[in-house]
Amino acid sequence: MLTGITLVFSSCDSTKQLAKTAQSAQQAFDRGEYAKALGMWEEIINSYKQKDAVNQCPVYTNAGIAAYRLGQTDKAVDYLKQADWSDFNNEKTYLTLAEIYRKKDNLSLELVNLETYLNKFPQGSQTAEVKKRLFELYVDSDNLDKAVHLWDTLSADQQSDLSVLEGFLKVNKKLKNDDKCLELSLKILETDKNNTEALKWLANYYFWKGEKLYQKEMKAYNAHKTRKQYAHLLKALDVVTADMKQSLKYAGRLYKIEPTAKTAGLLSKCYTRLDDKKKAARYKKLSNDKD
Repeated sequence: MLTGITLVFSSCDSTKQLAKTAQSAQQAFDRGEYAKALGMWEEIINSYKQKDAVNQCPVYTNAGIAAYRLGQTDKAVDYLKQADWSDFNNEKTYLTLAEIYRKKDNLSLELVNLETYLNKFPQGSQTAEVKKRLFELYVDSDNLDKAVHLWDTLSADQQSDLSVLEGFLKVNKKLKNDDKCLELSLKILETDKNNTEALKWLANYYFWKGEKLYQKEMKAYNAHKTRKQYAHLLKALDVVTADMKQSLKYAGRLYKIEPTAKTAGLLSKCYTRLDDKKKAARYKKLSNDKD
């Protein structure tokens, strides 16, 4: 009986001592004494290891962050992974792992830890920031469906952020979603009037919109040269002219920023459709187009 009582008191004393050590470690950490804090947290970790109760150890995340602050990245990752497997992981566990992997340029593991954060802490203190970074990673890794899904959960302010808008334009270009690309490109230019990606998309969009209509209506007219078909052609050419002028507006601005041969070629084609032979020839020469 006495032995049982002694064991109980010994266990209580051990628990109190661990709690006191943990408090001292946190105080040291708050003072920036990371080596001292890490040493004390490792004492606690070793105590739980001796009891074969590592999953119940509550300080792995703290130890991992302290090691990270000391530049001991491998040890930090090891402790943070232990925290993940334990019953005491928290927001900082996954945020710190994601930060470490970002600095290592291991974007796939950064992505995994940010996704884990969102799954475990959907209302977490850093949810908004995590969503934005995850969106960037989805764009960069061509996870198009995930990017589209996550876009709908971003805040209005985030959806107005230039880098986010550019990323979503990239996604929708790959999905060939012209209506959304048109909306995004115009919104981007409201923030950055000289944004080359938006200008390129708009210049090409309006040119090909007009060109496809031109080719379609000319083919129809050549097949049936009636007065009715000619009248229809004239109406269509008004639309083509409007599209070509829109393309010129954006291509012209783009050429002033980036005077490339490709943009010169686009300008030449627009002027050709507008029957401005002089300007068409001028930009054709600048495009180095031999055709």
